[in-house]
Amino acid sequence: MGDLKIDNKWAWARMSVVFVGAGLSLSQTSMGSVVDRPHFNVDGVAIVWAADASGTAPIVSDFIIDSGGADTDLINGDVHTVITGSLAATDNAFPDGTGATLRIQNSPGGGNQNTRQGDRFTSAADVLNPFRLNGATDVRTIRSDILTSFYVATNKAFNIDVVAAPVSDPADLNLIRVRMRMTQSGTDDGLAFGSAAQIPHSSNTNSSGVQWNGYRRLSTLTAGRDIFRGNRRTAASPGTIADQSVRFDLDYRWNTGNIDLSDGTFDVEADVIYTVYIP
Repeated sequence: MGDLKIDNKWAWARMSVVFVGAGLSLSQTSMGSVVDRPHFNVDGVAIVWAADASGTAPIVSDFIIDSGGADTDLINGDVHTVITGSLAATDNAFPDGTGATLRIQNSPGGGNQNTRQGDRFTSAADVLNPFRLNGATDVRTIRSDILTSFYVATNKAFNIDVVAAPVSDPADLNLIRVRMRMTQSGTDDGLAFGSAAQIPHSSNTNSSGVQWNGYRRLSTLTAGRDIFRGNRRTAASPGTIADQSVRFDLDYRWNTGNIDLSDGTFDVEADVIYTVYIP
């Protein structure tokens, strides 16, 4: 019996404590709550630069941020390519009159000569020597290339898509092929780039991440498709935008075989748009 009484007293004491505590809680004044949660993050950024529509270069015309899974370009405008190895805007460097490379062949005692004098296209800057003529001497077109580039600096892996459209005749797209390569570092018109950059694909070659080998006809790109898939950022170490930039190089090739003077004059032109984005 004594043991039971002791247990009952402790039980009552415990119950009293709980009751008093509940009473104190009910007598307190209600209070509002303030919740604060500062949060900082750095989204994916892709900076694309070369020239602008007026031919000014170097200039950044695309500043892309990856916000909430959607890419937003903070600059109203598009990048225009420059001639590879320079900062000369493409539109300014290829005025009307630029043409395919020509070859004078079968000149007696003179062999062949052509207008492919380092730039792989014919322009008013080319010079031909006088040549002798016989029944076999002829003019032919040979392989011609236009080499253009743009630059990309990123803090995250990115992709590039491409779509092509004819300027006039859709058949023109069958006559032009394109190939993409990358240059990790160099100096163009006195501006150094790439000293703090890496090829934006871990295979680390100038074609790593490019989605096809060799050249592809523009006619196969009218519906758009991927041309580059990266798996890492261009920025490899601290530096400026130019330091952390990689140059993307495009080679457009005209290689349709011999074209005779009887074919007359013609103009083959296309619009090719590359879209840089963060997947």
